[in-house]
Amino acid sequence: MANPRNEASVAQLRELLAGASTFFLVDYQGLSAGELHRLRANVSGAGGRLLVAKNSLINVVLEERGVEGFSATLIGPTALVLVGEDPVAPAKALTDYAKAHARDLPASKGGYLQGSVVGPEALAKIATLPTREQLLSQLIGVLQAPMVQLKGVLGAPPQNLVTVLDNYHDKLKET
Repeated sequence: MANPRNEASVAQLRELLAGASTFFLVDYQGLSAGELHRLRANVSGAGGRLLVAKNSLINVVLEERGVEGFSATLIGPTALVLVGEDPVAPAKALTDYAKAHARDLPASKGGYLQGSVVGPEALAKIATLPTREQLLSQLIGVLQAPMVQLKGVLGAPPQNLVTVLDNYHDKLKET
């Protein structure tokens, strides 16, 4: 008979991983309970969720979902970081916390990004990307630029005419 606590953990992991298309695995060994709590708060504030579960249970749920390639990664203390729509903000929260920590913890072990298994270096690369909101702002700026330029081009002839007339008026006053 299986351990009821493990069955409950597997059920919870199934539910949480059911809608997740992106997650990261990090090594948290060496973090105190208080530091782990602060890390959880940082990740949560960035739109993610940090879970600590048994590696074997995480691996069971991942294999049930058809996600292969994590059995070698799931060794030692591993935390599962689930992210929502935007993987950049939680990745930045993890890397910023690691930079501020004396032993560079948590350390990336890899992850699953939009349906692809990624290595440990992917977390640092994702953290350097702009957030979803920043990308949308940049897109709006790119889309607006031609309209602003067109407005300037269409407004130039009348403005030039007014400038010529003002100059002519000033010249008439002088003479």
